[in-house]
Amino acid sequence: MLTRLNPLEPTRLAIRRALVRRHLRAVAAGSDQTLRIDLHDGDVDSAALLVELVRPLDPDSDAFRRLLSAMRRSGAADAVIDGLASRESIIRARSARIAGALRMEEVVPWLAPLLWSKASAVRESAARALARIGGLRSADALVAALQQLGPKPSLIVALARAAPDLYLEGVLGGSQARAVQPSAAMAAGLRGHRTATAALILQLRSGGRRARTASCRALGWLRAPAGVPELTLALEHRDWRIRMSAAKALGAIPSYRPGPQLRGCLEDRNPRVRRSARDALRRVGGR
Repeated sequence: MLTRLNPLEPTRLAIRRALVRRHLRAVAAGSDQTLRIDLHDGDVDSAALLVELVRPLDPDSDAFRRLLSAMRRSGAADAVIDGLASRESIIRARSARIAGALRMEEVVPWLAPLLWSKASAVRESAARALARIGGLRSADALVAALQQLGPKPSLIVALARAAPDLYLEGVLGGSQARAVQPSAAMAAGLRGHRTATAALILQLRSGGRRARTASCRALGWLRAPAGVPELTLALEHRDWRIRMSAAKALGAIPSYRPGPQLRGCLEDRNPRVRRSARDALRRVGGR
């Protein structure tokens, strides 16, 4: 038997959402000193409404500081920490989103274990939260997860956003386990800082297959001219994945001028390498 929906229910929920938004804006404006958030409300996701309000705010703005201060003063911060350990995945995900939105650096130790959660919404919320919070502890938590879970795209993107200056360069040039080097290389490319160029060249020269492939891609994203000599050598590597990635990277570097090595890839035994070489030549030829 189908349950008849109350025709006024959508209106009731819209009014409730509007009231929560009004309350949150009042706290941000300073006219309300107490932040009230119900993480267990099945109808109105106040966590999502708070994230929506906070997203465009500068962390140094008065509105952001008022929200954070009110959250701690009213006990909502403790509720978020408790929520991160909840048995309900929806509560853990909501708590992680709030922690990230308000850059609650103190909850990083509670967020880190959520990267292993079986619930995808919890994992994604935790990764995004660590990305927004940033800093050394967030980056370390993401690197630890990448070492054990492998190169998950959401974790790589989060690491690119969370890593402090020169952190990824240290991971690439340091004694970190080889399992994390490809992810760190990808994160360095996504981050877009050419300070990582030397470390990426080192990985391309002496790293494992996955690290070399990822370093090729990252050097292409960085459009780093300093990478051209090593990328050119990589065109003759025995692994086709490295040859393909090197060709793609060279095609993305504005100052690169094709030589016999790239043209030689047009006759490569692997069709994907041949296609990447054609695309690269088309790109550099059109400049």
